[in-house]
Amino acid sequence: MLRDGRFAENTTDPTGPLGSVVGNAAGGGLSVTLPPGELLGEQSTRTNSAAEPEPLCWISDDPPSAPLVAALRADHSRSGLWPLLLCDDTEVYGERCTVGVVAPEPLEHIDRWQAHQVMTRIWDGLCQADSELGPAYEADSLAPFDHSCPGTAAAGSLLADPDILANQQIPRFIDDETRLALVPVQRGADVLTVLGWSGAANHVSRTAGLSAMLRSWEERFGARVLRLGPDRLDISVAAPPHDTEHAAAVAAEHWTFAPDRVMQESGSIAAHAKEIRGRRSWSFWWE
Repeated sequence: MLRDGRFAENTTDPTGPLGSVVGNAAGGGLSVTLPPGELLGEQSTRTNSAAEPEPLCWISDDPPSAPLVAALRADHSRSGLWPLLLCDDTEVYGERCTVGVVAPEPLEHIDRWQAHQVMTRIWDGLCQADSELGPAYEADSLAPFDHSCPGTAAAGSLLADPDILANQQIPRFIDDETRLALVPVQRGADVLTVLGWSGAANHVSRTAGLSAMLRSWEERFGARVLRLGPDRLDISVAAPPHDTEHAAAVAAEHWTFAPDRVMQESGSIAAHAKEIRGRRSWSFWWE
């Protein structure tokens, strides 16, 4: 990989989505000229393969403008490249820990999961009682639910076009340390899985299930993945819950998705439900 704004030649199939980025070609579905950047590949070492890993995404050298991100979002249906903000906890992206930390999973793994299956499996695991210590979580922290998974929430009602709302939210998540990534996926939910991201490794061993939940949020709540960091995720939400019961059901899903965020920051599912009523962005973090 090159780090001076040039693009490596023959690093990917020129007919594929990242091929247009290598050549910075509008003919590949991009309506704008990209700023200087580079292709990022897998950092993890695979012991069973001597082949050079394929690039996972393109990343800009400098922070992007919000209009650039919006233009690339509009291009996505043609380019197959999802515009994603990356934030890191290091100044040098060569030492990054957001992209390629673990071997990426195949997209087919996401297809194996439905949101309700992921939620039930995680809920049951989190609530499993220890023979000596009892339930892992007190009933008060799970109210208005108990140790039985309540299932997924009903869909929300759209307040705005999800892509327009996402573009409106973008400026909030750009600072001097933010970079723009272009990821070859058909939907933003899949970036967790295809980028080899390990931010939730202390919660789940692989990310395909989380991507499946995000896919469902795209469909039920008009969610759009905006920003990814080493241990955090920010998304816009065009159909947030507005009443108490619906917000609690959504908050229960959030707890299975990122229990650290809910219990350590909000304190309980009920408290988290109050926070997300009507909110047009959701943020998650993991320890």
